[in-house]
Amino acid sequence: MVTAHEIWKILTDIASVKPGSFVRSNASRLLVIFYNQNPLFMNSKLSNFTFVLVSLVLLSCATKKQEERPTEDSVAAAPVAEAKPSARPVHWGYTGEVDPSHWGALSPVYSACGEGKSQSPIDIISKSESGNPKLSLDFKTTSLKIAHHEHVDDILDNGHTIQVTVEEGSSFTLNDKTYNLKQFHFHTPSEHTVDGKHFPLEMHWVHQSGDGSFGVIGLLFEEGKANENFAKIIEHMPSLPGESTHFTDVKLDLNVHVPKNISAYHYIGSFTTPPCTENVEWLILRNKFTMSKDQIAAFSSRLKNNNRPVQATNDRKLTIDQIQ
Repeated sequence: MVTAHEIWKILTDIASVKPGSFVRSNASRLLVIFYNQNPLFMNSKLSNFTFVLVSLVLLSCATKKQEERPTEDSVAAAPVAEAKPSARPVHWGYTGEVDPSHWGALSPVYSACGEGKSQSPIDIISKSESGNPKLSLDFKTTSLKIAHHEHVDDILDNGHTIQVTVEEGSSFTLNDKTYNLKQFHFHTPSEHTVDGKHFPLEMHWVHQSGDGSFGVIGLLFEEGKANENFAKIIEHMPSLPGESTHFTDVKLDLNVHVPKNISAYHYIGSFTTPPCTENVEWLILRNKFTMSKDQIAAFSSRLKNNNRPVQATNDRKLTIDQIQ
């Protein structure tokens, strides 16, 4: 007679067979052979009971393994992580069929470029009324991490420009809201005009607050005395578009661009490149800055004309704000 211990041993031996093996995959056929050739089963009064019990164990193992295997339908139905949509899905530029007059029609993502009512840049009227916000700047030194972008995908980057990505620590505060400096880049000639006048070069300091909103400080440059900070940038400019380099030993003092008794033209605008996102706090410093003729030429020869034309003001409020 087959003992309980012997039945248990048979069951555990079969159950320990590696999942997906030939034994489990062909459980029913192997079980018949095992039953017919094993005298332990043939001579036992419990043979039928044991046969059924062992069959259930094998079939259960085989079925479970089958259920665990992904089917074609289950693979097709499995959720796929969505790719992050590009902030700039279509190429844009400053000439030809992709110039600023066409930006709004190039992609629905760029619709604000054509339909927005608070677009930048604008023509600044120098005799504007005074504002009274709480405005302060805090700028520090940074190492030089520089890149020449022809067209980039990050919303903090502007394509077709020389960009310097800065280290953390510099910021401005407007009405108790702090905007942290992320990068600065250049446009030649200037994008903003003052009383209809362009400047040879405009620099944008792009900031972002903790809630994701943006603020940009614009600096307008005239031809004049050479600028030491920009001499460092020009010396280390990437040789080819798309190149990016980081010079940890080269330091830029951003605070030199914030003299005492400074004020700014303040208005609500947008990015000056696609997707032309609106609700950007713009501060155009009223103080004029200088670069030498050769320094300006070093930028303009690389950037060509990467300036968007001025946009309609649409009765937006423009104020002159003092910076603490």
